[in-house]
Amino acid sequence: MPEVQGGVCEVCNKPAKQFCSSCRSVFYCSRECQKQDWKDHKGKCKPYIVQNHPIYGRHMVASRDIRPGEVILKEEVLVVGPKQRSPPVCLGCHKAITGTYTCSRCHYPLCAPSCEVSKYHKHECPILAGSGVKIKIDNVESAHPAYECITPLRCLLLKQTDPKKWQTINQLQDHVHNIKNTEMGSVIQRNTVDFLQNYIKYNGADSKEIYRMCGILLINSFELKHNGQRVRGIYPQAAMMAHDCIPNTKHAFDEDLALILRATVVIRKGNPITSTYTNILWNTLQRRKQLQFAKYFLCTCRRCSDPTELGTYLGTLLCSECGGRVQSTTPLDMDARWACQKCPNTILGKTVFWGDQILYKELRGLEQNTARQLEEFLECYKKALHPKHRFFMEAKYALIKFYGNHKECRYRDMTREQLERKVEYCRELLELANTIDPGLSLFRGTLLFELQAALVAQARLLLSNDIITKEATQDYMTEAVKYLKEASEILKHEPDMEKGGLDAKLKLLSEELDI
Repeated sequence: MPEVQGGVCEVCNKPAKQFCSSCRSVFYCSRECQKQDWKDHKGKCKPYIVQNHPIYGRHMVASRDIRPGEVILKEEVLVVGPKQRSPPVCLGCHKAITGTYTCSRCHYPLCAPSCEVSKYHKHECPILAGSGVKIKIDNVESAHPAYECITPLRCLLLKQTDPKKWQTINQLQDHVHNIKNTEMGSVIQRNTVDFLQNYIKYNGADSKEIYRMCGILLINSFELKHNGQRVRGIYPQAAMMAHDCIPNTKHAFDEDLALILRATVVIRKGNPITSTYTNILWNTLQRRKQLQFAKYFLCTCRRCSDPTELGTYLGTLLCSECGGRVQSTTPLDMDARWACQKCPNTILGKTVFWGDQILYKELRGLEQNTARQLEEFLECYKKALHPKHRFFMEAKYALIKFYGNHKECRYRDMTREQLERKVEYCRELLELANTIDPGLSLFRGTLLFELQAALVAQARLLLSNDIITKEATQDYMTEAVKYLKEASEILKHEPDMEKGGLDAKLKLLSEELDI
């Protein structure tokens, strides 16, 4: 990181060498001048600017070099509420509901009388009461259409309750022209626009404005957990991040639902600040389909443009004729043929996508309380999928989290083969993470933590069976300590690891391993 040269004090114009450690764009001659200026400077203190791009639109660009782990942004939630497809939740606190209590005015299920006047529910309640009918809920675990209108309504009500917030949210992109005439467009019309206007009798906005608010939420909202339930929230500044399939940031949410954005690698001045809108382990075919469906654009990043996905082979198949690698001939064309690199064999792009969807459903349907089915999945498809294929990586990641962590497979009960397998899989996925999610990513931090635990367990098992000497265990322990140090540095800022969470995890692990 280059050193910042001297300048002129922002307050008194004297020569100055001290600078704001966050944005590094203003100088001060003393601590007193910096304190005096903070009231004015804090609203402008950020290491990025928002620029316009012909493809990305408005997006965040680093205004200076940003260090790995540095907080780029901390932003309070503007609006929070149920997801597009949400099971019934309490509208007062977003907890799961039991169905035993309903609001005395609008008849939506709540936790208790106190939730009737919560900050989330109090303004929407008289609007929802417009129908005068209690909504019918048969299953508290399945998505219910009556919840799809809630978050758009909360956004629209800001016109009266908080005009400044309304102005902010109203400036976000909506992509309505892309959404209309799609399946999602029909769902929005039926479950939100028609429901609010015809059933709830809401007249605070016309159909065009309601529809637009749904578009803003689809394009800009972040999914987060609140009181144990998945909800969505609007963070206008964070929404300015461009997408990249190899992101340079990670974000988390604190107990007050504020979004905290951190750099995972060095971000040089002038480079975009990026996040990923899809699952990092998905292959190009699935990522681009999801982005087209949910965000209405097709990614053309360097990972998407490379048929090998930068040598990760997450989408590569094995040829049924010769066993060679089968890859897309044109990765940015989802209908392009796939061709073997060794023989003339080709496959239709649509056939590959169809097979991808079948395997996706099969992998998701495997039993989670045993490793057997995941292990059988790896064995079953080893002649059809490249060893580094996305589905193998997902299955191995699930096994990494199962081995040593599940009550039926504690470290003290694991076999030598299982421990060797976990270590092998951790190393494989770390190599993958270094390419597609490098630096201080949560993915790398989790893998490093699991690897160090597996190495310690492996050393103890080998020592107890006289396979290695006590002196030889030192090599295992030295490597484990190195990984634990890096994992702790990455994970210490994660919400569930802060305030003693990481220490508790380490204590539990040490008891499990008797160290």
